[in-house]
Amino acid sequence: MTVKVLAEFNCADGKADKSIEICQNIFPVTREFDGCSHIDISAAQEDPNRLIMTENWVSKEHHLKYLEYRTNDGNLEKLVALLASPPEITYFDLSDA
Repeated sequence: MTVKVLAEFNCADGKADKSIEICQNIFPVTREFDGCSHIDISAAQEDPNRLIMTENWVSKEHHLKYLEYRTNDGNLEKLVALLASPPEITYFDLSDA
């Protein structure tokens, strides 16, 4: 079953554009990472500093391996440095409804 991952980011004031830029640079590799079938990022209309990353993975374990990869390559640290608070990551089982 596909796992839907929602990662919510509250960027520090004025840092959302830089966060999106980092994502634009790393997402091509993410899309080729083992287990990833989709990833995108969106900004809230009411608060452009609030971002949500929507991802589809084969399993939670595949996503956790990806997070380990991004921790080791330094990109996760770059993103976290732009946030006002820690990211919130939630895992969902994607239904066929």
